[in-house]
Amino acid sequence: MGSGPRWLLIAAIVLLGIVEWGWGIRSAMTQLTARMHAESGRPYARPPVPVPKTHMFTRDEAYAFLTAAKRAEAIKDPLQRCIAYPDPPGSHWSHDAAVAYCHYGLQPLPLSFAEAQTLIQHGQSAELDRRLAAALHAQQTQPDSPGLLDRIYHESFENSSFDVRPTLDAWKRDSPNSAFAWAASGVAYVAMASAARGSNYIKDTPQDSIDSMHKLLAQADSDLRKAIALDPKVTPAHAALINAGALGFGRKYTDDAIAAAIAAAPDNYTIYGVAIWAKEPKWGGSLDDMSRLAAQAQTHAGDNPALKLMLSKRAFYEVSNCNCEQNIELASYPAALDEVASVPDLMDAGDAAKGSKHPAVAAIYLSEALRFGPEFDDARLHRIDALIDFDEAAWAVAEATTLIAAKPGDATLLEARANAYESLNDYAHAEQDYRTMLALDPNDTHALAELGKLLVYWTHDWNGGWDVANQLIKVQPQSPYGWILRANIQQQQPRAGLKDTVDYVEAHFSGDPQMAQIITQMRSALILQTHSGKQVLAGKAPPHG
Repeated sequence: MGSGPRWLLIAAIVLLGIVEWGWGIRSAMTQLTARMHAESGRPYARPPVPVPKTHMFTRDEAYAFLTAAKRAEAIKDPLQRCIAYPDPPGSHWSHDAAVAYCHYGLQPLPLSFAEAQTLIQHGQSAELDRRLAAALHAQQTQPDSPGLLDRIYHESFENSSFDVRPTLDAWKRDSPNSAFAWAASGVAYVAMASAARGSNYIKDTPQDSIDSMHKLLAQADSDLRKAIALDPKVTPAHAALINAGALGFGRKYTDDAIAAAIAAAPDNYTIYGVAIWAKEPKWGGSLDDMSRLAAQAQTHAGDNPALKLMLSKRAFYEVSNCNCEQNIELASYPAALDEVASVPDLMDAGDAAKGSKHPAVAAIYLSEALRFGPEFDDARLHRIDALIDFDEAAWAVAEATTLIAAKPGDATLLEARANAYESLNDYAHAEQDYRTMLALDPNDTHALAELGKLLVYWTHDWNGGWDVANQLIKVQPQSPYGWILRANIQQQQPRAGLKDTVDYVEAHFSGDPQMAQIITQMRSALILQTHSGKQVLAGKAPPHG
C-alpha cells in the first residue's frame, strides 16, 4: 500500500474515535468498575399509580438553595439552625409546621436508655417513672416540647436487641403499676418482632421468622394493653399497638388501635404518623384512608402545627410507588412535598435521585432531611455527590471529614472524600484516601481501579499507575481493568508493549460487548503508534510488568 492510501486508512481510523482515547477509555472504565457494586432494590413493591409530571428543580434554584442552606448550617444552635433553614424552591411549607417539626426532632431529651438502666439497677425505678411522668406532662402542656415522651421512647426503648430485656423486665417487677414500664417493654417487643420478620415480602419470609414475629407480637400486645389500662395517656403504647397491628394482627385490630389512640391523644403527631403509615395500601389500607386520616389531623393542627406534615403523606406515597420513569418520579416530588414532610420521606425523595442526571433533587431533599435530622449520617453521605455537582466540593470535603472522624475505617466515606478532593484538583489528598482504603483492604479492587484512574488520567504518574495496573491484573486476572490502564500508559507515555497488551485483551475479553469499543480504540492507537515511526515501542513487554 502506498503512503497515500496508508494514511487515508489511518485517518479513517482516527474518525472511528481514536481521538477520544483518553476520555473514551476513562468513561468505559467508570462503567466497568461500576459492576463491582451490587445494586439493591427498594424494599417494597411499587404498584402502578398514575402521577402527573410537574416540574424539575432548576440548577439555578439548587445553587440559590445551597447558598442559603450553607449559611444556615453555620449556625451552632441546632434548633435555630433548623428554623433559619430555607424551604425547597417553589414550595409552600407552613412556617409554623416547620418550626413545630424542628422542636419535635431537635428538642433535648432528658433521659437515655443508659440513664434509665442505671436508675433501675440502683433500685430507683420510682425516680424513672417520675421523670417520664414529667416528660408526658411537658408533651401535653408545653408548646416547645411536642412529642417529648414519644421521642424518648423512640430513642431509648424502641430497641430490637434482646440485651434490653433484663433491664425492662426488672423495671416491670420493680414497678408493676407503672404504665411507663409496661409501655417500654411492649415497644421493645414490637421492635424485636419487626426485626424477626425482616424486610422481605411475607411470601419470601421463612416460616420460623413469621412464628417468632407472632410470639413477640403476642407479648407486645399483652404489655401494651396493660400500659394503656394503667394510663391511656401514655402515647408510645398506642403508637406501638398500631405498629403491631400492621405487622401481624390484621386490619380490624389495626383500625381499633388507631381509633383508641386518636381518642386518647387527638393532637399527637406520632400517633397520626404511624396511623397513616398503617393505612397505606401495602398494609391493606387505601389512598382514601390515608387522605381521611390526614384531613382528620388538620382539625387539631391549630394546637399542634406539626400535624400539617400529614398533608404530604398520600402524595408522597403515590409518587414513590408510581412505578413510572425516573424523570417523571423526580419531577413529581416538588408537588408531592409542597407541604413540610417527615425526615424519612425527605431522605427517600433525595435517595431516589442518587446517581441520576438530576442532582438538584438529591441536593435539596437530602439537605432538608439534615435540617430536621442532622444525626442521619446516610443522608449526609449521599448528599456529598450532589454538593460536588453544584461546585461545593470544599463543603463536601468538610462533611466527609466529619463523618470519617467518627468512622475512620469506613471505605465508603474515604471514597466520598476522595471524589470531593478530585473535584478540587487536590489529587494528592485524593490519592492519600485511596491508599488508606487499600491499607485497610489491599485487595479492594474498586479502590485500586479508582487510584489507577487518578494516577493515569489525572496526575500522569506513569510508574505509580503501572504498579496499580499490575496489582489489578494480579488480584483480578479475569477483569480487563488492569489491562486497560496498562494499555493507556503504553499509548500515552509511551511505553513498550502496547501490541502485547492489545493482543491479550482481544484474546481474553472480546466476548464482552462493553469491551468492543475499547478494543477498537486500542487497535487504532496501536496502528497510529506503529505507523508514526515508533514500531519499537509496540514490541513485547513482560505480561505482568
